[in-house]
Amino acid sequence: MNITKRQIDDLNAVVTIQVTPEDYADKVKNILEDYRKNANIPGFRPGKVPAGLVKRQYGRAVTIDEVNKLLQNSIFEYIQKEELDILGNPLPVAKEDIDWDSNEPIDFEFELGLAPQFELPINKKTKVPFHTIKVDDKAIDQEVEALTRRYGNMTEPETVEVEDIAFGKFEEVDAEGLLVEGGFNQEGRFAFKELKTKKKQGEAMKLAKDGVLDINPSKDFVADFNVTGVLGVSADTLKDMAGLRFTLSNIYRMEPAELNQELFDKVFGPGAVSTEEELREKLREEMERVYLQESSNFFLNSVSDMLMEKVDFELPTSFLKKWMRTAGEQPISEEEVEAQWENTAKGLKWQLIENKLVKDNHLHVHKEELEDYAAGYVRQQMAQFGQGNVEDEHVKSIAQSLIQDEEQSRGMSDRILNDKMIAFFKENLKLDEKAVSYDDFVKLVNEQK
Repeated sequence: MNITKRQIDDLNAVVTIQVTPEDYADKVKNILEDYRKNANIPGFRPGKVPAGLVKRQYGRAVTIDEVNKLLQNSIFEYIQKEELDILGNPLPVAKEDIDWDSNEPIDFEFELGLAPQFELPINKKTKVPFHTIKVDDKAIDQEVEALTRRYGNMTEPETVEVEDIAFGKFEEVDAEGLLVEGGFNQEGRFAFKELKTKKKQGEAMKLAKDGVLDINPSKDFVADFNVTGVLGVSADTLKDMAGLRFTLSNIYRMEPAELNQELFDKVFGPGAVSTEEELREKLREEMERVYLQESSNFFLNSVSDMLMEKVDFELPTSFLKKWMRTAGEQPISEEEVEAQWENTAKGLKWQLIENKLVKDNHLHVHKEELEDYAAGYVRQQMAQFGQGNVEDEHVKSIAQSLIQDEEQSRGMSDRILNDKMIAFFKENLKLDEKAVSYDDFVKLVNEQK
């Protein structure tokens, strides 16, 4: 067997595999002999079927099957041996009218799409902003307030405040405001502040028990209120509703918990915090850790966007589009390929950039790192449920079960790789550090989406 490569251009090549009968004859002969021993053909006893008859019936199919196996193994072994960086998979060139009875060599061709060569602008001259989120007193005040509400008690107040929660029944009405027979009927709740206008809030806060409020579910709630989740309906169902009638059953208020030892122990564990000052310092440390991770993730996204914009290279487009048509379980049309191409090319470009980063800078995720990460994750989860003193062997066992789960393992590997890339970029790029408030940081994140 002889294999040669013809370079079409920098991104395309054709590999020719010349196959002779000597490359597959012995294999075919052995398979046909097994067929002959086990064939059940009327008129012949098992094992006594003439070899010529078996060859006539099965020889062509067995030969084609063995040649296909030989070609598949050979093309991938060649790619590995020659260290060819390909995109997609080799595409066989259609070959008609093969004379399988001839003793002459047969040439089979495979098209290859080759990965482009490029450089990455990773150096101290490349400036990228890094946003440090300020943990100010206002942010800590908000976190303290959130904690006291989270651990507070639910009461039923006599007077109503905008933070209170209305609980009752939602019923579907038509455009005339009449109940729809067999229409939507579901209990639910909302905070008065989640109504969009002061007018609608005022109407709701004047309700007594069994009082009724007309609501347009698509218009009367603030943008971030999860209407579909509260009502348990799809967005399409919500869109088709002309309106809702809400009948008030109860009003609830979350009374904040007191800043005392009972709350401190619930939040941080017995004895870890004794004063409000210590509580605030613990919150500051936790918020700084969380904010740093958020800043780092945003930084990674910014670097990724910069690389996607600055790194320019061509792809073997014609080859990849041809490959896309046959790569899935079912072939797709040229029109479908064209519709998917922009996103496919963008994803492939980032994959090439990421692969080069990993390979050139040794950022691979190793088995030991994955095991350590999984064990740390298990310990963190157990600590949240008060199981701080768990034996190493038990943690290791649970961690191994996580790693065996393909989806879990891939997710943890991705997080490890992201952390490695963040550390690498911080060290090798010029960081333009900017301090921002958390609110301003959220605006930046939303603008990047």
